Amino acid sequence: MATEEYRWDRFLSLPAEERNRSEEVLFLCDPDDNISVPVHKLMFACDLCLEKEEVLGLWRQGVCDLPPSPVFDTSIYVLYISILVFAVLGNSMVVYVVCSSAKMRTVTNYFIANLAVGDLFMAIFCVPFSFMSTLILKYWPFGGELCVAVNYLQAVSVFVSAYTLVAISLDRYFAIIYPLRPRMTRFQAKVIIAGVWVLALATTLPVAIYSKLFEPPLNWYRYFGHQVCTEDWGDSDSNKDSRTAYSVALMLLQYSLPLAVLIFTYSRIAVVVWGKKNLGETPARMDRIARSKRKVGRPPRLRLFAKDLLLQERKGDRERKSPILT
Repeated sequence: MATEEYRWDRFLSLPAEERNRSEEVLFLCDPDDNISVPVHKLMFACDLCLEKEEVLGLWRQGVCDLPPSPVFDTSIYVLYISILVFAVLGNSMVVYVVCSSAKMRTVTNYFIANLAVGDLFMAIFCVPFSFMSTLILKYWPFGGELCVAVNYLQAVSVFVSAYTLVAISLDRYFAIIYPLRPRMTRFQAKVIIAGVWVLALATTLPVAIYSKLFEPPLNWYRYFGHQVCTEDWGDSDSNKDSRTAYSVALMLLQYSLPLAVLIFTYSRIAVVVWGKKNLGETPARMDRIARSKRKVGRPPRLRLFAKDLLLQERKGDRERKSPILT
């Protein structure tokens, strides 16, 4: 049910005396009768009217409530809780296995563990806070410090995950396309992982600088003292241009560039793997392998028969060369 229809039904269901008082509030919020449609007049009174005491009366009567959505809310609760539990447990197990076993500390597993750490940051700092503030409470109740920290760490985790996937794809690319080259060492992998984190922390720093609590221009936030956590770059033209430029840069660095690298590396890997060439084999080595296969593949009886023929030919040659006594 739409919000307008739900509020109008709540308004009509009021007792006669309370509905008369509510009509007076609607007239007080629009004394010049600029809004002709009654339901629109009610929406304006609930959300934008500045007559605080009278509007609070409408909210207390339940006229301005939002329509409930039990099916949607239940689905969201189940999905968010399931994602949180599985993400935390699964990624924690990956990190534990890689860190606890010496055999698992390979270059590829280092990258996978770093990807799991990035996903853990996303699960811990994104799922519960977004779930509570956006879907349940509709406002931010955790304070300004957590507003900055959560927004910043969310952005960092996205960058870490994206660039770790790029590092994994490049490691696979060089291992398959150039198999004779030395493989990446564990120290080099650690340096790359540290670089990924430094790049992510530096690139998303403006998110931490401009994240703050903001009061939307709606009566529910204005009169009940609620705020939301968002990025506030200011209203000037220069600030708007800066925000646009930063958004474009984030789009390129966070999505377009990693996507282009992944498409290139895995396309080349697919071409080589599905091609006709044998990976890691030079032409001379392939010829030696083919000759050895031919020798091994010759049947034993044919080898013995060929040996007997060779011995008979040599014996006949010796008899022809020796003098014949008559």
